[in-house]
Parts: sequence; C-alpha cells; structure tokens
Amino acid sequence: MNESLRRSAAHVFVDDVVAPVLSDEDAHHLSRVLRLRDGQSVSVSDGRGSWRLCEWRAGSIVPTGAIVTEQRARETLTVALAPVKGDRTDDAVEKLVEIGIDRIVVLAALEHSVVRWDPDRAAAAIARYRRIARAASAQSRRVHLPVIEGPTALADVLAHTAAALGEPGGEADLSGVTTIVIGPEGGFSPAEVAIAGRTVDLGPSVLRADTAAVVAGTLMVAHRRR
Repeated sequence: MNESLRRSAAHVFVDDVVAPVLSDEDAHHLSRVLRLRDGQSVSVSDGRGSWRLCEWRAGSIVPTGAIVTEQRARETLTVALAPVKGDRTDDAVEKLVEIGIDRIVVLAALEHSVVRWDPDRAAAAIARYRRIARAASAQSRRVHLPVIEGPTALADVLAHTAAALGEPGGEADLSGVTTIVIGPEGGFSPAEVAIAGRTVDLGPSVLRADTAAVVAGTLMVAHRRR
C-alpha cells in the first residue's frame, strides 16, 4: 500500500476524484466525529481504483495530490456465506472487506439454515452489508470497493469452476480455488456436499460459521500474496 494513503487521517469515497465532493454524512464524520484539523491529509477514492490526496480545509477537502489509478488483482477472491443469527454476519462482512476479499456472496437459505428471509428483509440485509463494506473499505484504505450480492442459490455459486465448499477434511488445492463457500451454523447437508465438485479444509478445529468465513478469506488472500 502507498505510504501516503496508509497515513492519511481519513479515507472517503466520492463520485469523482477529479473534483471530489464530500457527502453530507462524510463531511459530518470528518468534522464532528474525527474532528480533523485544517491541513490534515484526507485520501479520496472513487471505489474503482482511482484515488488522490486532499487536505481538510475549513470543513471541506481541497485536492493536493496527483490522481493515482490502481488495477484490480487478476483473480477475484470470493467468499460466499450463509447468514447467521444476530450481528455476526455483519462482523464477518466487515472483516472480509478489511483483509481484502473482492466479492462477498450471501447465500439463499440452505437445508440447515436458521436465518430465512422474505424478499423485503433480504433486500434490507444486503443494503446493510453494503454500508458496512463501504465503511470497512474506508477504514482499511481500499481503493476498490468490494461487490456484495445475494441472496444467491448454492448451486449457482458452485457452478463456477473455481469454487469449493469449506468442509472438514477437504482436499482441494487453494491454488485452484478463488471462491470458498461457508455453510450455516448446522453445516452443509450431505446432499449439498454431494453437489460440490471440491471441498477445502479450514483447519483442525470446529469453527463458528462467521469465523470460518474470515478464515477462508484469510487463506485465499495469503495464498494470492505468495
């Protein structure tokens, strides 16, 4: 990561980095929550790879640096997960974004799913996950916003040849996997495991579903960096 980007006092997303304008929400956050002082550095990004440095001056931002454009990684890393009770899915989404996952797919209800949404609740949940992902991207200084989508049927996720289930005893080589699918609290049913072409093992212990999602993402990101 660019050192100037890393050390900026805040990072925000704007529609246009050529003439960046803060949203009312971001302006309030920088001035009232972070309490920035005039002259502090603020990095802005369009979420599509372009970013630049600005300065906080009298309640607004003034561009000071050249526009930098960073290309996306060649492979898109995806974690697909079944939502779980409470706010643990929120936490998983936040951590997956922070570690660098490119795409998060929320699964439609599986055989052992406890969480089962009607269409309105599903739409509201996906919208919340996108807000969480945006905030986590700002905190972690990402310049590419991740894709958040769903609810998606398990079969549709597994239709991609680079997908594998996270399952104890799985033997797939991570070098050929760019999507790991995490089941609900009760795990995958035998029928669901049977339709998966590949499975990957996430370690020797029994993990909560939200923890398994973060472990899966971490393993893929570490493998890509190697």
